[in-house]
Amino acid sequence: RGIVQTALDRRPMPGKKPADWRGLAPVSSVESYSSTQLSALRQGDLVTCFGPTFAQVPIRSPLTLPGGLLTLVDRVTEFDPIGGRFGMGRIRAEMDIQPNDWFLTCHFVDDMVMPGTLMYECCLHTLRILLLRFGWVGERGRHSWQPVLGVRSQLKCRGQVTAQTRTVTYEVWLKEIGDDPEPFALADALMYADGKPIVEITNLSLRLAGATRTELERLWQRHGETPRTNVLFDRDKITAFAIGKPSEAFGDRYRVFDGQRVIARLPGPPFQFLDRIVEIKDCQAWKLEAGAKIVAEYDVPPEEWYFQANGMAVMPFAVLLEIALQPCGWLAAYLGSALTSDQDLSFRNLGGTARQWAPVTPSTGTLRTQVRLTRVSRSGGMIIQNFDFRVSARDQTVYEGDTYFGFFTRAQLAQQVGLRDVRRSEPNPDLPCASRWHGKYPDRPPFPGAMLRMIEQIEFYQPRGGTQSLGWIRGIKTVRPDEWFFKAHFFQDPVWPGSLGLEAFLQLLKIIAVDRWGAPASKNSFSLVPGATHQWVYRGQVIPGHERVVVEANVDEVDDAQRSIRASGYLGVDGRWIYQMSDFTLQG
Repeated sequence: RGIVQTALDRRPMPGKKPADWRGLAPVSSVESYSSTQLSALRQGDLVTCFGPTFAQVPIRSPLTLPGGLLTLVDRVTEFDPIGGRFGMGRIRAEMDIQPNDWFLTCHFVDDMVMPGTLMYECCLHTLRILLLRFGWVGERGRHSWQPVLGVRSQLKCRGQVTAQTRTVTYEVWLKEIGDDPEPFALADALMYADGKPIVEITNLSLRLAGATRTELERLWQRHGETPRTNVLFDRDKITAFAIGKPSEAFGDRYRVFDGQRVIARLPGPPFQFLDRIVEIKDCQAWKLEAGAKIVAEYDVPPEEWYFQANGMAVMPFAVLLEIALQPCGWLAAYLGSALTSDQDLSFRNLGGTARQWAPVTPSTGTLRTQVRLTRVSRSGGMIIQNFDFRVSARDQTVYEGDTYFGFFTRAQLAQQVGLRDVRRSEPNPDLPCASRWHGKYPDRPPFPGAMLRMIEQIEFYQPRGGTQSLGWIRGIKTVRPDEWFFKAHFFQDPVWPGSLGLEAFLQLLKIIAVDRWGAPASKNSFSLVPGATHQWVYRGQVIPGHERVVVEANVDEVDDAQRSIRASGYLGVDGRWIYQMSDFTLQG
């Protein structure tokens, strides 16, 4: 019967990598490599195989794949940078079998069969191709591919490759990467003979002996990054303000917040999307006045968790919004906002208007966010700050808009009554519902994975209902105090990020889009319509003590030719409506 795997054996599992791991070679989509490309790779020609990105790698004689009798991979039919059971990368390769292949005629003379050890070697070569594409490039003669010492691998053979076999296929899933002390990878693999799974390998291991993680990062440092000669505040200081001692970020004036008092923080890992501050203009530290400007940067890691969690090779909207807003919070702290009150203050986004012009993919590189404080006002013990922002990549605008925040005491937040004059649409009782979408929210691409899934149940979906009879949908999510985002946002002041509330709204729109047009063919699909203006308003918060979040969306416009939707709606918690979303779009 070959290798028999149950659904449990193939269930999605989280991969493992260091929390500060940064991707190397940019990769944004599913790829394949022909026999010609792999022949070039064996000759050390990285560019012909993998593309012009590798032209920037300063390697004279790269260590790639064996050739000659050990030419065991003819082509790669699919390389998915965020695919596989563990969401860290999947590769599928093939080799054509000839009846007179050397490994058959010598093993055995009267019972020709491919050696099991060679089957293991075939999967190792396939894993090497995956790691090479991710940028794990070493110098021939100086580096070598070796097994990871002490790791127990298992090879299980339940079938054979004979002279009658036509094609063998290798499928490898990356499951763990690290650098202790050399860059290493663990993977699981299956080998097929004419489509039948015959070999299973667990904990297939490789390390790039003689290399270091720092050395690999240095090879790729030039790609997509701005020279960093003018870093004013680095990631260590930003992280100290997020989850450590504020004085280590901003100095003695904030020492009181190291222990005696609580200060409004920035989000911490894994929801921290601010790497450095490279420019500060038209302002002074501790002087809260309009006109202040900063430039912040964030390096998009090609293998970051949110690409996997999004179910597509595009950055989730929530992450892009945070990249725009987190520098606003940093500027507010730099100007000493917390020192204007003798009470501890929380920092909350209140709303904004923006436009997205381009999607962000794993190959985007560095995003630069320009922020300007346009207005400061005080009323009833509250501080309201307005900002303009522009996020760009290689001088091209990606996202831009304006937003406003408020500083509030705990007592003021507790008195929030939610949105006023809520004008919700309702489903049409005379029109049918789409029962096939009712129940658990889908858990496979193009829908998000568990970490990013902000809708758990579709409670009601009417494809032709709502105010415009174009579609109406409601989703729900149970609030759990141990959700990862409460710990990350914020330290000492846990609150559901507003950006994830907007993400929940867009996740409802994905249901409508897939129901109307089917699942998209490309992993790069589903993004906001370029240049379309959207708005959000927050008048409340979701905290660990709450129980149930409800999100509703009413479709205002549908363009079947462009496969796009425009919709508006609300988010509520425990019977109170607190977020309003207007004119959000989705196309794919």
